[in-house]
Amino acid sequence: MACCRWAAARTTPPAGSFFFWSLRTDAFAQWEANGLAAWLDELHRLWPEACDVFAHLTDPAQLAHARYRDTIMKTWHRGRVVLVGDCAHAMSPQLGQGVNMALLDAEALTATLRDAASMETALQAYQRERRAHVWIYQLWSRWLTPVFQSERDAVAKMRDLAFRPMGRMPGGRGQMLRVLTGTQRGLVGRLGLEEEFVDALGSAGPANWSASSAGADAVEAAD
Repeated sequence: MACCRWAAARTTPPAGSFFFWSLRTDAFAQWEANGLAAWLDELHRLWPEACDVFAHLTDPAQLAHARYRDTIMKTWHRGRVVLVGDCAHAMSPQLGQGVNMALLDAEALTATLRDAASMETALQAYQRERRAHVWIYQLWSRWLTPVFQSERDAVAKMRDLAFRPMGRMPGGRGQMLRVLTGTQRGLVGRLGLEEEFVDALGSAGPANWSASSAGADAVEAAD
């Protein structure tokens, strides 16, 4: 997947936004061989309004190349070693939940280590708790990757036609929002959030948020 960070000086789109360009891993070498000019020509044909936004790109080195793949581990711990975040459950970034799932892993691990009678009991409880939450995100991510990254226009059109009415079906909007906020648990359940956390989140409203504009432009290649 290719990802370009917008220049901080741009006003449209907002500074700190990201642009993603997906490639199959086996197509990346050809993308490099074709050169940046060929890619920009293709990009401008698809999105002519964005020509000025990408005018600063003159070298592939301005883009950061990364790969991702699905990771499903049978066991998340051995002895005193425990897996947290992507090393336990890496997935494609379609849902934007990688950091969220890692933070919830850390919170669950902290709670089980605090409350369990032994290290082994704590790590077993941690694995059980987190797998019960994260499996649905692995399922959705694996299913959505070919839908969002297909090279076939027909698939993209079917996706666009289907997702809007799905959000209007009874329960559909709530399901989508829970998935995107990391609070979906299983097919129909939800992850309970502590009142203290919700209150703290509410007090840190948009007025207190700031977006960092530092960092390099990026490119990722997907498996």
